[in-house]
Amino acid sequence: MGNVQSEDYEDVYKLNLSLLEMAKEGKWDEFIELAEVYIITLHDIIENQPAEMMQDEKKNLSVMLSSLLENEDEITKTLKSRLDVLRKDMSSLQHGKKCSKAYSSQYTSAFH
Repeated sequence: MGNVQSEDYEDVYKLNLSLLEMAKEGKWDEFIELAEVYIITLHDIIENQPAEMMQDEKKNLSVMLSSLLENEDEITKTLKSRLDVLRKDMSSLQHGKKCSKAYSSQYTSAFH
């Protein structure tokens, strides 16, 4: 893992931390934009993985990948929580729409 490769791993780790922070803060528009960059960057790093690495490089990479996975688990939990909130909001909107429609139909049928 040469210097450039090490910097690439550090960059993807920083992106991962930024995504985690955005998810915690509920900055979903920014999260979506950065998530695309993160996925592409991570894919490129995986595709360009050196065939051979020294033992200490493997260990450092292993630690970083473990951290990435832990952060991604936390991001996933936060996203699931957000999805639950959105589902509840959609359900409330649908319920409100039904109530409004029922009220409107009673109101308009009284005049016909």
